[in-house]
Amino acid sequence: MEPFENASDFERVVALLLQQDGWQVKMPPANTRGYDIAAVKNNLLVAVQVKNYRVPVRVSQLERFFDFLDLPIAAQFAGGLFVSASGYSRQAMAYFEQAQSNRVRLGEIQNGRLKIIGSEFAPSSPTSQEPTYLGVFTCKGGVGKTTVSAHIAGAMALSGYDVALIDLDPQKNLTTLLGNGLMLPGTNRRPGNTISVYDINKLENSTPPNDVKMVVCDCSPVFEENDEELIKKFTYCIIPTTLNPLGLNKNGHVIKRTAQAIRRVNQDAYIFVLINNYQADETRRSQVLKDQYQRYFAEISEDDEKFEFIDPDEVVIRNSKQLFYWGYHIYDGGKPELAFNPVGGRCLPRADFLNLLNYLEDHSDIEECRN
Repeated sequence: MEPFENASDFERVVALLLQQDGWQVKMPPANTRGYDIAAVKNNLLVAVQVKNYRVPVRVSQLERFFDFLDLPIAAQFAGGLFVSASGYSRQAMAYFEQAQSNRVRLGEIQNGRLKIIGSEFAPSSPTSQEPTYLGVFTCKGGVGKTTVSAHIAGAMALSGYDVALIDLDPQKNLTTLLGNGLMLPGTNRRPGNTISVYDINKLENSTPPNDVKMVVCDCSPVFEENDEELIKKFTYCIIPTTLNPLGLNKNGHVIKRTAQAIRRVNQDAYIFVLINNYQADETRRSQVLKDQYQRYFAEISEDDEKFEFIDPDEVVIRNSKQLFYWGYHIYDGGKPELAFNPVGGRCLPRADFLNLLNYLEDHSDIEECRN
């Protein structure tokens, strides 16, 4: 078939043909690397890469897709489908046939239908499916790394994710605060959920049980003390900071160095900078600081399309009594809990962290990890 003038038109046609063949399709966020469409059929999630070339696909282009599916970021996919508008070279077909991959299929459009070359996708063994990892890093002490780790995991649990926590910080504050885990009570609309906390030193191959699909890591503040092999598995990273002059002048360059350190190990993870402990200011000072932050981090975003400073006008973690006193149960003998209990009918932390999760779902592909 003749290639389309616009690559996005071809993507839409492929998505439509997949739907006609019984697939459910979802378009990932803009600038997502490695695939163009996520497709689900028979409970199997497949990454679809679409190429609208004028010449047949070559071996090197297939190789890159094979390499992508071997990355930790692609562990969520049962396989991959490579669809070409211009067919495949003889060498590319020979490469595909000799690879004998049980995860990759080729596709092309013939007579108005999507023809898939290869057998049906088969379910992967449960033991081969790794969870998806989110790492919370720090630019300095006191910015709320452990607080953010625990409560974003809580927001995920409330939203239907099978989530666990791994304590990578040598100080073990997360373990001190939550022990081996905690139970989030259910409501009339949803059952309760348990969030387990694991010590990295007690996990085989740094991997939690098979029923855990999402793992939040409370990372060591000393970057080099974190397990490099585990950082390679991170699909998402959050770096909390504070909105004050010191937060930018002192921490800005540290955040930049942290992002650079992450990139030396992991080139594909989403990196989000989050304002924590936000205190509303009716004067212009807050707006001036917001503008300064955005200008500073815009330079990094220009060079790294997966680095993002979260606009405080959209998402912040506000200063609140619930978060200030979180952890008081250590002293009064109470059970471990998150700062999600309402005070006067309101709960700022619960609203803020659910809002943060909603933002992550809108600006990345994290929602694919939801049950």
